[in-house]
Amino acid sequence: MHDCPLVWIIMGVAGSGKTLVGRMLAERLESDFLEGDRRHPLSNIHKMSSQQPLDDGDRQQWLLEIQGDMHRAIAKNRETVITCSALKVAYREQLSALDRVQLVWLDVPKAELERRLLRRSNHYMKPEMLASQFATLEPIAPDETVITVDGRLLPTRIVDELLNQATWLFPDLEKPWWKRAGGDDSTNSDVGDAVMYSDIYGDDF
Repeated sequence: MHDCPLVWIIMGVAGSGKTLVGRMLAERLESDFLEGDRRHPLSNIHKMSSQQPLDDGDRQQWLLEIQGDMHRAIAKNRETVITCSALKVAYREQLSALDRVQLVWLDVPKAELERRLLRRSNHYMKPEMLASQFATLEPIAPDETVITVDGRLLPTRIVDELLNQATWLFPDLEKPWWKRAGGDDSTNSDVGDAVMYSDIYGDDF
């Protein structure tokens, strides 16, 4: 029997819904939740606030902090959901080097991300920075073991979908392990164009 994931990394470009989906997944799994952006040093936050894109050197300390959180979760055998943009293949390889880690990518078109960021307030990542994120982004490669979900789905449906995909990656599991938390397969599957994230959840996406 394969071990189910212990650490889930929810990835995506700014505005893709990492925080919201991560919190919902953690609630479904009855696990811990960590917001990866909180691991950025002040120098990174100041840089992004002034609309300067981060480089590999800026991100390395941040990724090491997140890896530290992952090591602690695995050492405690405690399920944990962590958000991290992980825009480059090298970043994703660094995060997935540990055992029992599952990466999840929230795929959202650029136009939809722009709409979301324009409606989001009180966040250092401004809409103007989206272009730099797409310039950095390296698409998920075919050989990466990453669950990709349409980030335009309603958040509850995204959680259902990523967990359903996980059953294909871990076929020896006797039953979906998250069912203990009461997952609902009847969740509305309308995409975000019909119901805007920010209309429902405010800035938490």
